[in-house]
Amino acid sequence: VYGSVRALFQDDFKKRLAYSTVSQLSYIALGVSIPGVLISTGAIVHLVHQGIMKITMFFAAGNIAETYGYHKISELNGIGRRMPLTTAAFTVGALGMIGIPPTAGFISKWYLGMGGLQSEASWVIAVLAGSSLLNALYFLPLLYRAWLLPPSKELAPVRELDGAWNRMLVLPAAVTALITLAAGAFATFPFSPLRWAELIAESGYLK
Repeated sequence: VYGSVRALFQDDFKKRLAYSTVSQLSYIALGVSIPGVLISTGAIVHLVHQGIMKITMFFAAGNIAETYGYHKISELNGIGRRMPLTTAAFTVGALGMIGIPPTAGFISKWYLGMGGLQSEASWVIAVLAGSSLLNALYFLPLLYRAWLLPPSKELAPVRELDGAWNRMLVLPAAVTALITLAAGAFATFPFSPLRWAELIAESGYLK
């Protein structure tokens, strides 16, 4: 929650992402600190999912900085109209951080919450809900600014797939954004964290 509150007041693009990472890594620490197979599984899954989503967002931020020299959130008005692929990839990562289905972030937060209930630590739900609300408060206005506000100054259009350099900048973010969606959409048997938890429990490894 503290990491999310600090992220809320950052205008520097990468600083906001960095404080968001503090918040997300705290989910992992929370999950492994509470005894229980399901919540521990959720923490391990979130370790992977958070990494995929956050690298997507850093790829996008780096692409914008390289293309236009923008490092501040206040500079991002209308950037989605000039760099739609990059902004779309960032949007997928941001929605995943909030926990919107069918992204990877929804899956791991779901299992952290259900694991908290299973471990009789229902307060975990309140922590996850509060932090996710803060995630929404510092990411959704950014997306609104990028997609819906007119550019604060005239921007040269960028054809993101024209030329090897442009493709090198946009394709990593596009690929990890697709992985973010796939990790959520295909988190069903036999790939689901719940199935992993069942296998761990059946193995008796934690006894």
